[in-house]
Amino acid sequence: MDDAFEIRRRTGLYLVLVLLCLALAGGFGWLALDRREPLHGVIAGVLLVLGLNLARGLRDARTPLFVADDHGVRLRGERGWVGLLWSELGEIKVEPREGVRHDPRIKVVSTDGRRFYTSPLGLATSSSPQEAEVQLARRREAAAY
Repeated sequence: MDDAFEIRRRTGLYLVLVLLCLALAGGFGWLALDRREPLHGVIAGVLLVLGLNLARGLRDARTPLFVADDHGVRLRGERGWVGLLWSELGEIKVEPREGVRHDPRIKVVSTDGRRFYTSPLGLATSSSPQEAEVQLARRREAAAY
């Protein structure tokens, strides 16, 4: 089969958001000092924290969030990487967006059904849910030997 299917962060989006947050934080910080308005200082602080939090996404941008290949899938869990062979997967599916707060995800369930793992999809990642469904179905069928 061909190359592995990888899902990565969209670093350009993260970079634009970080720069925008930091620029706005600087502007509100200057207004807070110039006009002696505490509310502007609070807004500057919130934007600064948000920008620094988004900068974490830039730090590990080279590392994929999810990889599927001929052997199985690997994804980043809360405590590091998790890898499962295709034969160890009970179910793998793309869950659609649910409302405003829950982005689409890839859900991987072990054969015993006791462990499940998720990986994000959507605007901040390099793959759409539709593309992920096609790629995963193709790889799972090829690995069913």
